[in-house]
Amino acid sequence: MIYLMRHGNTSYNLMGRVLGQTDIPLCETGIKNVSSIAPKMRGFGIRFIYCSNYIRAIQTANIISSVIGVNVTMRENLKERHLGILDGKYKDSIRWCGFIKKLGERNFTPEHGESVDNCLERFSGEMKRIVNFHLDEEDVLVISHGGIISLFMQYVLHVNNKFSFLDNCTFHILDTDGKGGFHVVKLNVNLILR
Repeated sequence: MIYLMRHGNTSYNLMGRVLGQTDIPLCETGIKNVSSIAPKMRGFGIRFIYCSNYIRAIQTANIISSVIGVNVTMRENLKERHLGILDGKYKDSIRWCGFIKKLGERNFTPEHGESVDNCLERFSGEMKRIVNFHLDEEDVLVISHGGIISLFMQYVLHVNNKFSFLDNCTFHILDTDGKGGFHVVKLNVNLILR
């Protein structure tokens, strides 16, 4: 199984700001939420944790790792999409909200940002490398970012509904076909509410 998780909350998430490649840490709420779910993940059988190289993902991975006792490996290709001029903008800003709503569209690339195809290629390639390394025999936690995970689910796994976008600290459960392909077991699992 692959547990594909979004990192814990940051101050940008709580303020309603778009967060791409700005590298900021978890906020107090984020640390608290990750710390509360980590003990609940002990029984999942996770043997490896992979995360993006951004501090918010690394902190999330390290908190969980310290509780379940597995090593963390950082992978640059798991980082969030480069959002160009939209990074850090408020989602409800009259000037930017129209552009922000287009971020999920395949043919939209924000100015100075990364195309959907480019970020899907790097992220999907990394996910396949992780799966191929573990040969469908070991459960793995992959900690990444909301935007890139949503694009992966939408375009690679053909899941396009309100449950394909993850809240902070939630995850999708995926399985593999043994050939590097993925299928969805469960969407948007939230351990904070349990």
